[in-house]
Amino acid sequence: MALKADLCSVMHAYKMLPEGKGLGFNHSGSRTFSNLNFGKNAPTSLPCLSLRNEKQHFNYNHKVLCMSARQTTKLNAAVIPLEVGETRELPSTVGRIYRTTVVSVETLVGPKGGIGEVCHIVLNHGGSFSLVEGEFLQVHFPDQRTTPFSIASCRDGDSFDGKTLSLCVRRAELLAGSASNYLCNLKPGDEVQISGPVDGKMVFPTQDLEAKHIMVATATGISPFRSNLQRLFEDPKAGVTFNGLAWLISGADNYNSLLYNKEFTQIQQKNFNHFRYQRALNNSVDDSIYQSGDEIFTLLDDGAYIYFAGSMTMMPGIKETFKKIAQERGVIWDQMLPQLIQNGHWRVEVY
Repeated sequence: MALKADLCSVMHAYKMLPEGKGLGFNHSGSRTFSNLNFGKNAPTSLPCLSLRNEKQHFNYNHKVLCMSARQTTKLNAAVIPLEVGETRELPSTVGRIYRTTVVSVETLVGPKGGIGEVCHIVLNHGGSFSLVEGEFLQVHFPDQRTTPFSIASCRDGDSFDGKTLSLCVRRAELLAGSASNYLCNLKPGDEVQISGPVDGKMVFPTQDLEAKHIMVATATGISPFRSNLQRLFEDPKAGVTFNGLAWLISGADNYNSLLYNKEFTQIQQKNFNHFRYQRALNNSVDDSIYQSGDEIFTLLDDGAYIYFAGSMTMMPGIKETFKKIAQERGVIWDQMLPQLIQNGHWRVEVY
């Protein structure tokens, strides 16, 4: 922790950190730290330090210290708890188990075979597994454990033949018993048993083709949104035309770690009137929300749906940001939020 001590010394010398206060590391779910958070009495307008990989594809061990100019909304958010129902609700019983075959395992970002690698895994179910975009399934492992994963493709699969589905999996550890490690080590032809699907909170209402959908994702939380966006804009079998607005705010450590960036960029180019793609680098999703606060609140007032998926560590900051925006607009957030939840217009699914 020499780096931490050195940073504290420098920041005390330049009066950037109050006397007697230290730096606390906030782990973002990756091997590197995304933020160094100040103690609770530190001024919130101070910049947030970030340790991240400068070139994730090419030199994963080369870390740089960078300064991210954050908005004054940057928080002390760890004190804000998750609400009931913000995590996945797993079924009490397991239905039919489907046998699928691995088609491909592709590294999207990160060090191949190492912690932090994110894999796109395509499974062939032969047309036997029916799903709705935004749902998740459970993978059954050889040791009888089950682990939920959001489905990252539309009902017709990446190839739109109705026979495959995709998962987006981050290798969280290298242990033999790790679910993510097991999946990222799969080879074409291997068998994977799944059950489900399970109706999650990321399923879009489909009856209104002019609805407004605001999606906020970090890391593999992008999965249900990719599934929905494929159906809205790419699946030739959808049979309908979406005339509303789909707005994706995608959080990532840096540009190289954006998941499905090329796909979303192409969708935006083809559907610029109906799809907005906003990249929140340095995982600054709450900053992005704050900068677009007036427009987001206007859309919510007009009946838009807003969805959050990813690591549960992102939610405290997001809630604090919404509360600040509401105060600036003269809105009582503690009254507005329960109403949004009750009407199904505020949907959270974190892990």
